[in-house]
Amino acid sequence: MRHRVFTYITRADQLLILEYVDGRYLQAQIPGGTVKAGESPVQAALREAQEETGLTRLQLVKCLGSFKRDLTDIGRDETIVAWFFHLQTNEATAPSWRHFECDSSEGFGPIEFAISWVPLSHIPALGGIDEVMLPELQASMRENTL
Repeated sequence: MRHRVFTYITRADQLLILEYVDGRYLQAQIPGGTVKAGESPVQAALREAQEETGLTRLQLVKCLGSFKRDLTDIGRDETIVAWFFHLQTNEATAPSWRHFECDSSEGFGPIEFAISWVPLSHIPALGGIDEVMLPELQASMRENTL
């Protein structure tokens, strides 16, 4: 059973989303990927977020939760352990940019992402199971501002 990480990266009142430029996924995604052998889920979350976005000043806020998930309902014949993390950055970036992930765990060549910041109040529909922990993210954001 694969362990996978999903990262909600925030900056102030914005969430980072990415889209596959080649159109392989139609809905926006959050950064994430597979936990490598010998790697903790936290290490994987920070590595995957950096690989997919190019951001280098990411900080762990908290683990939002984990659970087993059968993915057959979204067209994948596998069960995973999904780990969701809230990361934050104060790194200055453009409102949107392009970035290539060169080391995809799925064996593809370089993957080009269109990355953008969206207001937390206007998050578009996210693909796969990426939306599952949005309520926990909102709670984490409230805790972080107290």
